[in-house]
Amino acid sequence: MNETLTVPIGEQEHLKEFFRALNENGQKQEAADFSSLVAQLGQMEKQYAAVLSELKTVQGQLDRIQDKGIRAAVKKSVAAIQSKVEQAKDQLSHIKADLSQSVKLALSAARQQGISALQKAVDFMGLKAALNDMQGSLHTSISHTQKSIDRINAVGSELHALNEHTKNLGRVLTGKEARELTARDEDKGVLAAVAKPLKQSKSIMEGMEKGVTRALQSVGRLEQAAAKGREEKPSVRAELKTAKQQEPRKQPPARQKRKEASL
Repeated sequence: MNETLTVPIGEQEHLKEFFRALNENGQKQEAADFSSLVAQLGQMEKQYAAVLSELKTVQGQLDRIQDKGIRAAVKKSVAAIQSKVEQAKDQLSHIKADLSQSVKLALSAARQQGISALQKAVDFMGLKAALNDMQGSLHTSISHTQKSIDRINAVGSELHALNEHTKNLGRVLTGKEARELTARDEDKGVLAAVAKPLKQSKSIMEGMEKGVTRALQSVGRLEQAAAKGREEKPSVRAELKTAKQQEPRKQPPARQKRKEASL
């Protein structure tokens, strides 16, 4: 079975080996960036589980909404959010698998070609593109979630106002004075119970979006370090070649001296 599916990313042995190799090679900053990247990906695994759990709670609350039209509209919105979250979760799974495989290749290359090949086999460019895609999915999910919250609050406010007007109409019909309309408490009622887990989901996803930004920063630094390593190696070879060319050539002994030596 694929190790990336059964073992948390922070506990995979070859990733630990890669981290140790960077440290032992004196690449302390690269090791810190790699550790931060792995930690961010591991945290996102837990956060996606939390978001999907909150959305499941929302689904459970929908049956409490008596108005079929409102219930159907909210259900459609939640389904769209859930689809986007599942998409981003799949992207994370691919990112983990690609990073894991890339590190295995890097370790293999380092064993065959030396420690200088350690970072060069890791596909940081592909990793950056995948993280950008996932960040886009998260941003869309956050936007959809906020729109759903706003829609629920708008419906709640309309129903509250309608209820207040109905009560005042009853008071007027019975000869009583109409009361001043009160503002809706967004933390009370059936719609509030639906909106609450959506707000929690949005908060988690906003934290995840920041986590992806930090992961991208780590990948960017690792990519720069790998590119610098690729540039330095040819320059070292060039310096050695130049130094060799500048060495004074040994002149062959004069022909006369060779003759004297043979006498």
